[in-house]
Amino acid sequence: MDIRPEPPEPLRDGQAGVSLVEIVVAMFLFAIMSVAVLPLLFGAVKASAINRDLVAVTSLANTQLATLEATFPNSSDNSCAAVAAAAATGIADSSGSGATASITVGSCPGSYPATVTVTVRAFRPGSTTASIILNSAILVAAP
Repeated sequence: MDIRPEPPEPLRDGQAGVSLVEIVVAMFLFAIMSVAVLPLLFGAVKASAINRDLVAVTSLANTQLATLEATFPNSSDNSCAAVAAAAATGIADSSGSGATASITVGSCPGSYPATVTVTVRAFRPGSTTASIILNSAILVAAP
């Protein structure tokens, strides 16, 4: 018993293979589809950069506010002068993102105990408009 593969069937007319013209047309269609997808790719890259900056700014603002709230817990030991001394501008992000933050403290109340408003503003790199603004009220018992 002889096991040999059968020879392929002979090609019929019109089945001679792929011509050079068909390959060029296929490559042209592929190039057109690729060019159509490029704007989507560029848009995704831009959105990714914006989101990265927004995450850095949000993290910086949350960190600054959490630090303030940990420094001045709701207790009768807080003075308005100590809270006002926490005001700062140009606070740089320690992660190196280029984001900055500023802390502003509202005016001291006329009677105590009361609360003073603290605002944390965080800015994207190179921006003068705050991307994130967080407010908190801190209990103060003395001027």
